[in-house]
Amino acid sequence: MSNTKKWRAKDRTTKPNSRQKRNGLFLDEHPDCGDCGEPSEEAHHELPDGHPDRHEWRNMKALCRHCHVEVHRQASVPSRSV
Repeated sequence: MSNTKKWRAKDRTTKPNSRQKRNGLFLDEHPDCGDCGEPSEEAHHELPDGHPDRHEWRNMKALCRHCHVEVHRQASVPSRSV
């Protein structure tokens, strides 16, 4: 989801769900990517699905699309033991 300021400016036929609202509010407060400094576009949850504190802002990170893809790409690559 893009930043909610941009999202709110677009005509929509449906209402945003609670996840979109929460992530959008987070991105409004954190406009820059936490890794590279570009404008943030996505809210990354650092805790796994189902964790009770997953949606607390202290456990989230604002990222640009490129950095968000890289975070998930690194997480999906199994680490090698030597």
